[in-house]
Amino acid sequence: MASAKALVRVHDHGAEVESGVRRPIRLTPDGYAGVAYAGAVYPLRQGDLIDLGGSSWELADCDRFLFAGAEVPYAPAVGEPLKKASGFDVEWHLETNQYGHYVVFNASERVASSLVSALEGADLSVQRWDVSHRPAADGNFYDWFARLRFKGSQAEALALVGAVVAPPSSLAPTVPVTDPTTARLADAEARIEELLNQLYVATRKGEAAERELAQLRDDLANAEASEHRYRESVALAERHHADLHEQLSVLRKGLGGLADTAELVKSLADAEELRELALAENSLLLERVQAADSEVAESGARAGDLAVQVDALLGRVSELEALETERLRAATAQRPRRGGVIEFLPQAFSRLEFVLDAVDVIANLDSPASTMRALAEIDSGRLVGKDLEGMSGWFEVTKLATGIAGSERLGRIYYKPDGRRVLVSVHIKQDDKQQRHHVERLRAF
Repeated sequence: MASAKALVRVHDHGAEVESGVRRPIRLTPDGYAGVAYAGAVYPLRQGDLIDLGGSSWELADCDRFLFAGAEVPYAPAVGEPLKKASGFDVEWHLETNQYGHYVVFNASERVASSLVSALEGADLSVQRWDVSHRPAADGNFYDWFARLRFKGSQAEALALVGAVVAPPSSLAPTVPVTDPTTARLADAEARIEELLNQLYVATRKGEAAERELAQLRDDLANAEASEHRYRESVALAERHHADLHEQLSVLRKGLGGLADTAELVKSLADAEELRELALAENSLLLERVQAADSEVAESGARAGDLAVQVDALLGRVSELEALETERLRAATAQRPRRGGVIEFLPQAFSRLEFVLDAVDVIANLDSPASTMRALAEIDSGRLVGKDLEGMSGWFEVTKLATGIAGSERLGRIYYKPDGRRVLVSVHIKQDDKQQRHHVERLRAF
């Protein structure tokens, strides 16, 4: 089933930076709606608005999507108290064991999230909730479980949960009719995000398999070295055993004393015992080497399977990326292209080449008029300002208005004519030390 989508307005500390961004709606760990933007998931508030200055989650923590047609659980505004919800037409059961109280219930993912939020709002703190994989104490299988932090009796917990889970008092929301083409594109977008998550997990598994394979190879090398040492010990023992046999044979033929013969027999017995021990240890080592070889083969097979899965996922992602590229190309062709400071500056000042963080500084000026006038004069070929002390070929324009509280007249422009181009650095002075550091960085140009 397709996931729900929203045209999102993006704010940064209250200032709008982009609008009309189409994103699938995810469910955040606290049960509210969120959308992915710039590598993180931000809570979606009323009016389809996200604020980059607020809290956010990792993509891996928000891998569940809201189904199309479902009511969007908008996150409350900053400082707004959570609304207490009650009334859920669900099958549920309260199970109590040695670990605490568990509420198990059947519901859709959206309703489950709302129910957990309602329990939290009723001062029933939920330690953890997730999909249920085992039968409950009543013998039935349920979709979800929620483990409560409540330490009271089962009767008290049952009364509190029952006050939250009650028959619904409102009609279910109607499901809007969606255009088939839009639904297919929405499915493709959701599938792309799902495949990217699968690719991330598969890549992590592949890296773990490679590390495991490298460890097994090290173990095998150590085992082979140990085997080599044991084989040398066995060879030495066998040579000693042969020498003793030869000496014993010579003594039996000669006239040696019985005491020397008895000592030689004892040495021979010791050598045979040493040989048997070496052979036994060598046998154990061979078994370990065979087991290590088997583990290496299994790890290699697992790594091969993971590589095949990664290749398949990459192929599917490439196909869906092509579809997404066509969709974005068609969508972009229908609306005028918007540029920013990065595109405006080369068009306005053809001879100027901005270095260091000049573009970011210009973009953040609240009153850029005086800076723009100075840049226009520099671009026209006029020499404005004064020589920059200690920097041959560089000039400095000072006391430019910024409109920023605390540094209204601390704007600076450093520029250096260089043939047909002019190197330009725009800077806001904080203090003398910071300004000297910025000037030193200009020596690289």
